[in-house]
Amino acid sequence: MAFLSLSIEEVNSLVSEHFIKIFGNVVEHCPAAAIGILKYRPFNSTVDICKAIVSYLDGLSTNEKQNILCFHQDFVSQLLNLGRLQLERTPKKRNQTISLDMLPISEKRRLNLLNERYKEKFGFPFVIFGKKHIDLIFNEMEKRIENSPEREIELAIQEVKKISRIRVHELIKN
Repeated sequence: MAFLSLSIEEVNSLVSEHFIKIFGNVVEHCPAAAIGILKYRPFNSTVDICKAIVSYLDGLSTNEKQNILCFHQDFVSQLLNLGRLQLERTPKKRNQTISLDMLPISEKRRLNLLNERYKEKFGFPFVIFGKKHIDLIFNEMEKRIENSPEREIELAIQEVKKISRIRVHELIKN
């Protein structure tokens, strides 16, 4: 995503085509979301934009939500392939980082198996906001893999909403 710093006034004055280009990845690879929130302009704040995105996502059918989730990157596979990425071991021990290439082989296998089971069961990659804690990733995957597809789609969409909120705040000056 481009690192712009638009004011809310600039966002409101954007030609629709430019708005769609700029906001088309606020929801991962989904310019339809940007098109869907155009009708809410003018926005008074980033909060209004975030609410419009939530309204857009909440208005989608289960199948449409699943399609959006399919566009998300498989970050767990990326983690496994980029073993040098530094992750925090636990949220409580922020200064204790661990490189994935330092994870025991058994934990890498477990993470890979969980990831494959998850994708096979739900048909989309595991989506989680704030992916710095390896223990959190394990816990969330183990817990969420037990969900029904409908429940998991809703939980994953909640994560998409969090990611989208951050992306909106990255685009707009406060």
